[in-house]
Amino acid sequence: MNRSLPKTTTRSAYAAEPAAEDSSQPLRAAWRWWLPPALVSFALALFFRDPFIGDWDGLDYTVLAVRGQPSSMALGRLLFIFFNHALYSLAHKLFHLAPADAYLLFKYTVICLTPLVVISCWALAREVTDSNRTATIAALLITASPPFVIYSGQVMTDVPSLLFVSLALLLHLRGLRLRRWWMILAGAAVLGAGANVRETVTFYAPWLILAPFVCGWKFGRRELTLIALSCLVFALCAFGPFALWFWTDAGNFRLSWYSWRDSGAAEAARHPVTWRNALPFLFYSFILGPMVTIALPLAMWKEWRARGLTIMLLLALVGVWANLLLFFNYSTVINWRYFLTGLPALVPLVADYFMRAQTIKLGDARRAFWSAVIGIAFIMAVAAVYASPTSRENITKRALTKDYRSRLALLPPDAVVLAGGQTVAVTYWRGLGLGQWTEIGTGAGWPGANLEGLIETYLKQGRRVFLDQDPRWWSPCGWQLEETRQLVNLESKFSFRKLSDTIYEIRPQQDDTARDSPNLRALLPENRPFETKKCLGVKASVK
Repeated sequence: MNRSLPKTTTRSAYAAEPAAEDSSQPLRAAWRWWLPPALVSFALALFFRDPFIGDWDGLDYTVLAVRGQPSSMALGRLLFIFFNHALYSLAHKLFHLAPADAYLLFKYTVICLTPLVVISCWALAREVTDSNRTATIAALLITASPPFVIYSGQVMTDVPSLLFVSLALLLHLRGLRLRRWWMILAGAAVLGAGANVRETVTFYAPWLILAPFVCGWKFGRRELTLIALSCLVFALCAFGPFALWFWTDAGNFRLSWYSWRDSGAAEAARHPVTWRNALPFLFYSFILGPMVTIALPLAMWKEWRARGLTIMLLLALVGVWANLLLFFNYSTVINWRYFLTGLPALVPLVADYFMRAQTIKLGDARRAFWSAVIGIAFIMAVAAVYASPTSRENITKRALTKDYRSRLALLPPDAVVLAGGQTVAVTYWRGLGLGQWTEIGTGAGWPGANLEGLIETYLKQGRRVFLDQDPRWWSPCGWQLEETRQLVNLESKFSFRKLSDTIYEIRPQQDDTARDSPNLRALLPENRPFETKKCLGVKASVK
């Protein structure tokens, strides 16, 4: 039964409760609402799944999960890695799963978690909006987010971390409303545990302090004690596992963590955080969900004006806070996936705004619901068309990492390898035990002006050094351009012996048996005009 609202834009009309519906039914009984977006998310995850593992971090996670070692990054991603390690150990024991195929198990686990994330976000949205329709719109906004779709088919932590965020907020909020201490502490524990999947979950910590008072709690001794206890539980679950691993130094963890810290400092120096980063920050926020980004400011203003600081508005503010903190990390301006952090907290308010505004406009809640669904479907279709070429290009590049194993098979197992953009393939296949190659890395691992001296050191040690001069691995754009220029200078310092179409062995200049030309100058931007068209600010001249 629907109750129509008058077609007016007054404050009282917007503040009116949505049309009556049975939003008190348990989750299982409400399956007609949450199942469609969950199935759509699962279908999209399968269709857009990565042909291999995904982003570079995913290769590290895969190797570490097979070995049972934490990541050196931040808090170690302990829960994500050791959960996958347990899955691999079981599959290896029961089905003799090979290390080279472990990524399939991890990737499809993330795909299977995707609909659970959508269902959990649906339940959170219904908890704060008290509306099945609004919760379904919120779930569809999650499902339609391009980074959510892309990373739901990769061995990455972003999508699984959303499951912890949404479950933790749901459990904690119900505990606050029912005044059940165990639910409050359990929600804090789950939120803290989520930091061991992805550290950005810790950005939700202000919720534990602010939400009780927005829910009507008083500044009493019992209330303040419970809030302090929930913060303590959160801190123990978030930082305790890392502290224990760091203290015991299992697997020489401290050295690897310090190396990551130094590497991160070098990368931060390469990509300094300045106010110029505001433009890519806003751009990636928009890509997160065009409807969410555009409607959010107006939705927040409308909610504040109509009802003041509600729990739904607080949730959105915490989501905005979580994403704003990303600005101070250099990686934010080069990677769009981090903005998923605040998405579960943003969509309930935006969905509620759409439902209220469309109900006022159309005069009927059912028509308002379907107009929002159609709008989301349209935006999703436009995003798919627009992002398809870039997505295919990135997918093709990542698939090449899988095939790079055949090139490494041509090299001695203890070779030193210069592979540019495929350095990650060298470390991945070595990590799975298929060789003992040493890489001269890219990015933070690049020796810079010391490249020539490093190669000479390896040659004096009797090591064989190989270069893969495939142009796909040496970019004429951005920060990688400097590496490409330094690589080209090697041709005048060493001799080269051809091994395959693109692989050359680097030899001392006086070696008369090495007289092949790798034609490294072909890697310079002035000799790659088609590729440099995609670059910003690259001058076609040699420095």
